[in-house]
Amino acid sequence: MTTSSTRNAIASALKRMPAVDFADASRELLAVLGYHSERTLDGQTGNVADFIEQFPAPHPGTASENNFAQQATSVQLIFQVTSDEIEIIAQ
Repeated sequence: MTTSSTRNAIASALKRMPAVDFADASRELLAVLGYHSERTLDGQTGNVADFIEQFPAPHPGTASENNFAQQATSVQLIFQVTSDEIEIIAQ
C-alpha cells in the first residue's frame, strides 16, 4: 500500500467511526494500521460500572478509579495484543 493510499484508508476509517458501531470501527481502523487480533472480549455492555465490576482495580477507591468512574461515559476493550500479534506484525 502506498503512503497516499494508506492515508486515504486511515481517513476513510476515521470518517466512518461516528456512523457505525464503535468497536467494529476501531478494529477497522487498527486493521488499516496493520494491527489484528482474534483475542476479543464478548459480551461487553460499554457501561463503566460493568467494566469496573468485571475488571476490579487492585486497590479500589483510588482517586484515579473514582475519576474514571465519574468521567468516563463508556468503556470497551477492542482486543488484546500479545507477543504473538507483535511477532506477526514484525515479520
